[in-house]
Amino acid sequence: MNIWNRPAGIAEVLRVALPLMISTGCLTLTLFSDRTMLLWYGQPEMAASMAGGNLFWTLTCFPVGIVSMTSAMVAQYSGSGQPQRIGRLIWQAIWFSLAISPLLWMLIPLSRSIFVAAGQDPSLLDLESIYLQWLLVGASAVVLESALAGFFSGTERTAIVMWVNIAASIVNLVLDVVLIFGYAGFPELGIVGAGIASSISFWTKAIIYLVLMHRRADTVRFGIAAGRVVDFPLLRRLLYFGVPAGLQYQAESGGFAMIVLQIGQVGTEALAATAMAINFNMMAFVPLIGVSIAASVLVGKHLTESGPSLAARAAISAALLGVCYSATWATAYVLIPDTLLSLYLAGNQGEAIAPTIALARVLLRFVAVYCIFDAAQIVIGGALRGAGDTWFVLFASVSVAVLWVTVGLIGKPYSSNPLHWWWWMLTCWVMSMAAAMLGRFAHGRWRTLRMVEAADSSIAMVS
Repeated sequence: MNIWNRPAGIAEVLRVALPLMISTGCLTLTLFSDRTMLLWYGQPEMAASMAGGNLFWTLTCFPVGIVSMTSAMVAQYSGSGQPQRIGRLIWQAIWFSLAISPLLWMLIPLSRSIFVAAGQDPSLLDLESIYLQWLLVGASAVVLESALAGFFSGTERTAIVMWVNIAASIVNLVLDVVLIFGYAGFPELGIVGAGIASSISFWTKAIIYLVLMHRRADTVRFGIAAGRVVDFPLLRRLLYFGVPAGLQYQAESGGFAMIVLQIGQVGTEALAATAMAINFNMMAFVPLIGVSIAASVLVGKHLTESGPSLAARAAISAALLGVCYSATWATAYVLIPDTLLSLYLAGNQGEAIAPTIALARVLLRFVAVYCIFDAAQIVIGGALRGAGDTWFVLFASVSVAVLWVTVGLIGKPYSSNPLHWWWWMLTCWVMSMAAAMLGRFAHGRWRTLRMVEAADSSIAMVS
């Protein structure tokens, strides 16, 4: 049996991963359309959306990381033949999402102060802060929908996740057009309109997931109705595995946000060029999150259902899929950068942004270098989380982030080109993470771990 059709082969991974890649691809399209339309509206708005969006993720990624572990834990409950525990687990994630919401909303009036403390360009402060404020209106929905998506991903019904994300992306795209530019009788709101559109799309996803979760077949099979209680031991288990995942997201996004803020100090043009390059980087990066989730789900399921051999095969199949996908984009970044970047000339900025595009063309070469390593670290990291090895992933993420941000800050005064210097730090960061994840996977400690109650007492439990 070949590598494609064998159990835990590429076909099985693709069956789970493809809808998730499309789902996360919708997120790419949403962010890309937001920033591109804002560039058409004005270059400062584009730059502000980059900084505001990155800070929004930094502020929300910790709770999102915690509840994101539902997909792997659901898969392990499914593989071990305990579907009734799934509903109760999802409700613990829902209660956590609701409990954290007031803390997220309390950040809204602090938005401007955060950017002032970060030393951002004064000309961008108003735009960055108002955009972040509107995104934070939907922050609790982002956490909630991440928890609910784990229910459908973990039970391998990823097509549902795909269609929900497509619907939310359509809502966001339509609202972007009418609210940013003031069409169909709506006022012209610019970057405020982009923030409002994003928040509405966040809540759209959360509401659709809640409705779908309560379908009769699921409420019976997975104990959705019976699980609507606070189960402190199960909540502690979710937090035990979820907190390191959340802290990992926090470390990575915090480090990335710090680098973006450093680039922002270089100037608006450097920040806008970075936003352009990151937009295209998202084409390679964000769908890989879908492959990573698939690796996490399949590793979790196979560990409790059939053992570590098929789990390892699923992880390797997912990594091959991710690397091939990223290699395609890397080739495009090298061979046709002008074709890709010409999209930005479609707006009313015209030749005024030509110098920014010239900078972005160079930055795409950095993306081409590191995106294949990014695929390896994202997918293998997902496989390790699916087994429950979340504390190592956290340790590696924090260590690597601290290392390269520190090197960047120390070397910054000696750099003749600060923009390129910080992009070299990003590249070294990604390559170091790939080495750490591959080394841990080869070591094999993850093979003995489980996140759920195991019927076979010979299997090691992490608790």
